[in-house]
Amino acid sequence: MKLPLDAARRTYNTNSRDVALWHPPSFVKVRYETKDASTGTRKVLLPPLSNQQEQARQILVAGKQNILINACAGSGKTTTLLQMASHLGKKFLALLYNRRLRAETIARSESLDLRNLTIDNYHGLAYRYYTPEADTDQGLKRIVEEDMQPTHPLPEFDVLVLDEQQDMNPIIYNFVLKLLRDCAKTGTNSPQLMLLGDPRQEIYQFNNADKRFLTHCRDLFTGQYLENGKAHERTWVEINQMVSFRMTSQIIRFINRQLLRGSKPQIEAVKNNPDDPLPRYVVCDAYSDAPLKELKRLLEEEKLPPEEILIMAPSLRSARNPIRDLANLIALEMPEVRLHIPTDDDDSISEKVSAGKLIFASYHQAKGIEREAAILFNFSSSYYDFYDRHPTTLVNVGNVQYVAATRAKKHLVLIHHYEDDYLPFIDRKTLSKYCYRPSGPNSRVKPHRTEKEIERIKMPKFRWKVTDLTRNIPETVVSACFQELGLEMVRQPNDYRVRPDPHVEVAPGDWEAVADITGTAVPAIFEYEQRGTCKLITDVIDSLDKSQKPLDLLSEKYTNHMLDINDRLEEQKLRISDILFMANISNMLTSGYIYKVLSVPFERYTWFTTEHSEAAFNILSKQIGEEARYEVFIGHRFTDITAGNNHASVIGRVDLFDYARLWELKWTSALRPEHVLQVALYAAINKRSRIKKFREKEYVDSQPLEYRERIAKRKTRPKIPIDIDYNNLEDEDLYKKLSRLSNYLLHVPTGQRIKISSPLGGERDGFIEVLKKLIKAKVDPPPLAINDKKFLEEAKNGFPSFVGPCAVPPWLSPGWNKMKKRSKLQLETLEGNTAGSG
Repeated sequence: MKLPLDAARRTYNTNSRDVALWHPPSFVKVRYETKDASTGTRKVLLPPLSNQQEQARQILVAGKQNILINACAGSGKTTTLLQMASHLGKKFLALLYNRRLRAETIARSESLDLRNLTIDNYHGLAYRYYTPEADTDQGLKRIVEEDMQPTHPLPEFDVLVLDEQQDMNPIIYNFVLKLLRDCAKTGTNSPQLMLLGDPRQEIYQFNNADKRFLTHCRDLFTGQYLENGKAHERTWVEINQMVSFRMTSQIIRFINRQLLRGSKPQIEAVKNNPDDPLPRYVVCDAYSDAPLKELKRLLEEEKLPPEEILIMAPSLRSARNPIRDLANLIALEMPEVRLHIPTDDDDSISEKVSAGKLIFASYHQAKGIEREAAILFNFSSSYYDFYDRHPTTLVNVGNVQYVAATRAKKHLVLIHHYEDDYLPFIDRKTLSKYCYRPSGPNSRVKPHRTEKEIERIKMPKFRWKVTDLTRNIPETVVSACFQELGLEMVRQPNDYRVRPDPHVEVAPGDWEAVADITGTAVPAIFEYEQRGTCKLITDVIDSLDKSQKPLDLLSEKYTNHMLDINDRLEEQKLRISDILFMANISNMLTSGYIYKVLSVPFERYTWFTTEHSEAAFNILSKQIGEEARYEVFIGHRFTDITAGNNHASVIGRVDLFDYARLWELKWTSALRPEHVLQVALYAAINKRSRIKKFREKEYVDSQPLEYRERIAKRKTRPKIPIDIDYNNLEDEDLYKKLSRLSNYLLHVPTGQRIKISSPLGGERDGFIEVLKKLIKAKVDPPPLAINDKKFLEEAKNGFPSFVGPCAVPPWLSPGWNKMKKRSKLQLETLEGNTAGSG
């Protein structure tokens, strides 16, 4: 049987048995395999050891040194791990970063029957062996801070493998040291370490990730080995694994010469086919149909299936974004091409939903993904103008763009909007040598910005949405914010939760994520069931009347359906499916993407049933009165908080006001710290803007409800004023009045309710302090911008400047219910033992 590439490739035996036969799942990309003609099954193979892998094997056999492997994009870090485990009898524990890579690596390990390899990720291992709170960084902090002991024996290992080491942050570093200390207590003393990573792929600086956890590992991780009864310090060996199996030589030459600009080490290529295409450098009007033509070329001329194409931009959600225009053109003109666009820039790519689809992703989301073709937007000066305003270097490519440019295996397309200048590191004189530059309308670069426009671009941002301020915040800042707040869990989460399916099958084998639609719809469903009104629908109809984009892109089929739903609201005959559809439209108005509205047929809005609705109503009706006002827009310009030379302005949309209570409702798998910060910011705006309609006037329970058609067919009660002087501490009723102005976070699926307050003390306002800290984190990001000496000093003491106290309560963790059950079981066991001993 002829094996791929050459006949020298072979199967390796484990425990004197042939490798198990295996059908890999669709998301697992197996590089080496062959087919058994007699059975029709595929047998997974490993390639022969490379020189670098053989060097690593010999070091692990000797057991006297640790290994640092600098591995470029596409160099096969996972294969290296599997090779080491397959060639050695030692036990390996590998800690990976993301779930997708963990699932793929486990599948490949099982196919090779590697029983000496345990694969996990940091939070997963801590969750399973220490505490369910450990699915968050706060949980990892608490394990270290309280010196928690494992709840059951840790896995045994001789070699600890840490992958993507450039993404390590101080919290994970402290946890790894804690893990090693705990293993030493049980006999796993000073295992060998094998660290894999790529300093060029360090992209999570916003969470204090630092490549020095890779490059300075000699000073950060120490260990000993015994020889002839004597203890010796393990030294480190550095291995460069710079051969990429992913990218063609044409792409690699472009990256080496134009992006890395000759900086060492250079990437080498395995694929060396002169017929492979050069990267395409497309200067065009990025908002026109030019990017669509590039996509059609890949689909029609190159015969690529949609699932082998990845489209990227620095952000999918920014206001003026050409990638959104492309997505809408595809949805309208090429309905046969299915799309997957994550709800947020932070969401992971769902394997179930993205199967068979063309994927849109932010540069950060694309990490760990590879496709035959990749299209990159904002490959121009706009990247630094709008997305990376604090670059560490302009001499060569930044890490985030490097990650994006290394996702393509064969076809790399770079979109440069013609009105932007070149990226500062691009060598214009030799650019045409390393890429193909198609001609067409607006194919010449014509930067047109005036000095005033350039000055405006460079000006620090000073207008934010609440949700933008609470995203991608360093854990240190999160802890500092929580120390400004008073939190009370007013209601424990139910053991039972309302669980509608987060996905709906819109066609056989074609799934769409709908949790975001459900989250938008639930308050509207409750409003309608409680009092027969629905502000969500009236807001959508108002937008339709104004021809708001992108409603103008929808056909009459959709506009007529919206009008029919509005008629049913008038007749009080709404169905749950009607509100789900209008929630999808509302989300479309917020995001600007129309694909999901076109993707879900009218008859498929069935995932949220009457049973789910009754359960949600039962939770909400016990806490929210009929007088609540829904989807209230609020905003304020804070004259005492500046960003650059401007006063900070913050806007948001509160789910509802009920009397003097502000409510944020969440329909997520669990409450998260950023949800608390979101409520704190709403409270800061509300306090400063003194919105008389909603807070400084109170509804009177004794007054009858009045029907007011003028305001969205809303029932309400007459209001009386409440006079509050927040600074008048002599007012005996101040605390009583302030107690009426409360802020709540409610997790609808479980009924968990959190009261969020600002502890009174002098003139300090916790809500305003939270706002100041979050704005500072955006305007002046706090990365580990310290020199190497200070970095190593911090490491010796557990990074006290970067790891704050455990300020987030454990009950604000997705694993809280499991923690309660575990504690209850331990208590029952203890009581049982005590009773037995009596």
